[in-house]
Amino acid sequence: MRVLVCTCNNKIKLPDFDLGPDINLEMHTDLCKRKAAISPDEKVVIAGCSPSLMEGLFPDVNAEFVNLHEHIVLMGHSMDKAKDLIAAAVEKMKALTPIKRKVFKIENKNALIIGGGIAGIEVASRLSENGLNATLIEKAPFLGGTVAKLDRLYPEGTPYSHTLMPQIGKLISGKNINLFFNTEVKEIKGSVGSYKIILQTHSRGVIECTNCGKCTEVCPIEINDEGKKRKAIYYVPTFPDKYAIDWKNCTKCGECLKVCEGKIELENKISEKEITAGAVVVATGLNYYDACNVEEYGYGRYPGVMTTLEFERAVTSEELKPEKVVIVYCVGSRDSKHLPYCSKICCFLGLKEAKLITDRLPQTQVYVAAMDMRSSGTFEYLYNKLRERGVTFIKGKPSEILQRNGKLVVRSEDLYTNELLEIEADAVVLSTGFTPDKETFEKLGIKLNGDFPILFENSSLGNTDLPRGIFTAGSATFPAAVRDTLIDARKAAFSVLSLLKQDKIETLQPVARVDEDLCSVCRMCIGTCAYNAISIVDDKIKINEELCMGCGVCTITCPSYASQLETFNPEAFSRQIKSLVKEGDILALLCRWSAYNATDKAAYDKFSYPENVKIIRVPCSGAVDPSHVMDALDKGAKGVLIGGCYPDACHYAKGNFRAKAREQVLKMNLESMGFDKNVVRLEWIGKDEANKFVEIVKEMNK
Repeated sequence: MRVLVCTCNNKIKLPDFDLGPDINLEMHTDLCKRKAAISPDEKVVIAGCSPSLMEGLFPDVNAEFVNLHEHIVLMGHSMDKAKDLIAAAVEKMKALTPIKRKVFKIENKNALIIGGGIAGIEVASRLSENGLNATLIEKAPFLGGTVAKLDRLYPEGTPYSHTLMPQIGKLISGKNINLFFNTEVKEIKGSVGSYKIILQTHSRGVIECTNCGKCTEVCPIEINDEGKKRKAIYYVPTFPDKYAIDWKNCTKCGECLKVCEGKIELENKISEKEITAGAVVVATGLNYYDACNVEEYGYGRYPGVMTTLEFERAVTSEELKPEKVVIVYCVGSRDSKHLPYCSKICCFLGLKEAKLITDRLPQTQVYVAAMDMRSSGTFEYLYNKLRERGVTFIKGKPSEILQRNGKLVVRSEDLYTNELLEIEADAVVLSTGFTPDKETFEKLGIKLNGDFPILFENSSLGNTDLPRGIFTAGSATFPAAVRDTLIDARKAAFSVLSLLKQDKIETLQPVARVDEDLCSVCRMCIGTCAYNAISIVDDKIKINEELCMGCGVCTITCPSYASQLETFNPEAFSRQIKSLVKEGDILALLCRWSAYNATDKAAYDKFSYPENVKIIRVPCSGAVDPSHVMDALDKGAKGVLIGGCYPDACHYAKGNFRAKAREQVLKMNLESMGFDKNVVRLEWIGKDEANKFVEIVKEMNK
């Protein structure tokens, strides 16, 4: 094994010392400028500046980094401590096997886009422009998604024909684009660069069409399609320019065949087709929260209580001409009984519907009942404009909606006037929240944790280290306006292009490994993984290398230590601690993403802490095993500090919460073993909280 010590232009004056046989100590003046050659499979210890810097200089090596510059030189600590840190790192590396290099071949340069709304159309068009083959599938018989159902886009009320129709024109004139309608993903297998997808398609029913419309004239089935009446055979003026049968509502009475013989087929044929793709984009759009769940508002029971989409379609088709309307905000949103989060766009949707009705029917009285108004950005003017038009804003959330004498009655408090109100109305518009597309993400194996795929999309490791090859666009990521959807779709298209231009992805991202001889398939690790990276295959626990983020949380959960993280297995970490800790030391085990960075800042801000504080960087506070704490205490440590990210800010979602749970159990056990429970502390330490770190270790050192 090689130990490379950078003297940082002779600022680090480390004397020669013996690390034992087969350990070669090399002194380098400036590794920043003169990088040493290190083979990918070689195990090395690199001592010099902070790992935050050295990892960038040596990204593809099997190395343990020792921070001499910030933890020794700038702290004014002795070179004896430096030698201890290096020797402990050597002990750790002795027990580690080199990280396995992961290679993901990009064998297929095609992309699958799920969803033919405005996001999916934009992604497919951008990929086509750049020479990629794109397959776009849409579960409906027409392109356009939610936007195609709208009369206008918010906030100003621009018709979608300004946006959607040019986009469709660009799509259908593009090269290398395959379109499938009435189609969904049935099954997907494979990995980044090589997915095999089985598509399931329902027939259109209409074989040839001149758009004469006679079929709709004779169709006896009338449907309320989200506020707008239509027949069971219908047309949407987007693309394709052909009628389609609504199989869910068609009774196959055959009336349409009488006026269009031989060109309509009343058999819902289901076909399957296997396609391949190197990348997948989820662009499935908005999913409205089911307003029936908010029982006190009577949606589905009272005619006239409708969603924003239903209201807009009913008004613009002139099927609804109300004299008095109440628009209710946050229906199912920001409510612990329904959706705990804000869906971001609902306030704007409510304002848009208020503007729609005052545009079309200026005499209509409009009330908006809202806990508060979140018209972010430059759209505050819209709120003010509606006030000028006479729209009444009520600060409060209605308690119930009921029917009385043929009218709807909205009961609400108004915190502006401290009055209890009962407002009679012809229509009540519920501005609901939105939910993620659980069905599609489940097929793709993406864990949502009751939320939108923010964790999946927001990984700071990025696509290189987490090369899943699956991206999201538009409201599939989080509810978004058309403008933001288009921007997001372009980012997704760029991500696909960046991925598919490569022939392979190589990474040394550490992942968990399972020793099948030790594993009892107890499944405890599965529930701890926030990334769905662990599954059972052929009755054995398997780690998906594409999904594992290398947090190490699952490895600590394993009761038999069958699961171990590359670079951080229990034996290696134990050897490092036993080598480093001496009687009276304070051992600080600090999360690499947050708390450890505070120690670097302490050095630059000229804070100081005692020399007996020994710091080891860990992947996550949730990866610290209580047995390692006991190793330190057995060696005589005065205290052990575990430092992690603040609650809800963990880089690995829930790792710090698991650390907290273990800390509480450990403290109980410490007392039963005769230790003071306060010798172990778990603290949330931000990356800039150098002073907090220093104060904590000083207090523990008293």
